[in-house]
Amino acid sequence: MANDGRPLRFGYLSAATAVDPADVLRLATLAETLGLDYAGIRAHAAGTAYEPWTLLTAIGMKTCRISLLTTAPDLSPHSLVHLARAAATLGSLIGGRVAVALAPNHAQQGGAQPSDTEAPAALEEAIQLLRLLWRGERSVRFTGRFYQLADVQPGPAPAHPIAIWLAGQEPSLAALAGRLADGWLINHSPALQPGTLARLSEQLDEAAASAGRAPSTIQRIYTIAGRIGEEERDTPFEGTTHQWSTSLTELAAQVGIDTFLLMGGDRLKGGADAEEQLRLYAQEVAPRIRELVGLGPGVAVASGLSRAYQGAGASGATPAEEETDNVDWVDETSMESFPASDPPASSSTA
Repeated sequence: MANDGRPLRFGYLSAATAVDPADVLRLATLAETLGLDYAGIRAHAAGTAYEPWTLLTAIGMKTCRISLLTTAPDLSPHSLVHLARAAATLGSLIGGRVAVALAPNHAQQGGAQPSDTEAPAALEEAIQLLRLLWRGERSVRFTGRFYQLADVQPGPAPAHPIAIWLAGQEPSLAALAGRLADGWLINHSPALQPGTLARLSEQLDEAAASAGRAPSTIQRIYTIAGRIGEEERDTPFEGTTHQWSTSLTELAAQVGIDTFLLMGGDRLKGGADAEEQLRLYAQEVAPRIRELVGLGPGVAVASGLSRAYQGAGASGATPAEEETDNVDWVDETSMESFPASDPPASSSTA
């Protein structure tokens, strides 16, 4: 299996710019009720956004199992110190289950501004600084190219591990995630076809192995902004639950993606109801992906995402099917495809 046996996980991301913060709390608690693994906040640097750690704390106190995630909109030295304290405090209150995602496209206010080529080096320092702040030292000094701290009191060490995810689709960032991060996060983009993502994932594996790390321990996270509808569409992640399941299964099987996050709030398209979309995603899309991936590596899943990028309407066997003689069989109830040599499993492996 392409994901090296990592369990499949599914989650939901709300926006800190939501009109009503109570909606963020309601959807996060619904995500736990529906059995999802993550509820997150997409933080924004804009002053009109709600404070993400306050939202996460409210969610954490209303839930007991689901893991919480936020992005970091500001990687300045002061903000990293605040992030370290906030994450450690929240984790101590709710028994862990906290992750943070760092990205290179945020301004580092109050420090040296990295160029695009310097972004990986700046992120490497940010990761090092966060882990230093979480060591439980009474005072922390850090002297780097992009970060300088002198005699900062970081607060208590986290009672539970805090995962650091690194977002970015550049090869240098994938390699950095392989060397230092706990997860690699990629946002859906039409420019990133499965073949490109697979090559980036291989670069992550190579960097992890060179650093003496097991590549299988690093999460691969994929965020999706779209709409689950009743009609099939050519645009990726704008069609039926079947199209969503097929496309995401391809990413799991071919790229090794193990965590899928649905973008909610202001990113829902077409006026879709957020709660309805969340239910469809959790109750129909996620179980079907688990079932398809559980069929094993011998199963050739129809390349729904690749075909969507190339234009829908392609018919007949794919080149891979012609080469391996894996001809699709047809499920009369759902029109889902599997090789004739390997009939479908009768139950989910979730």
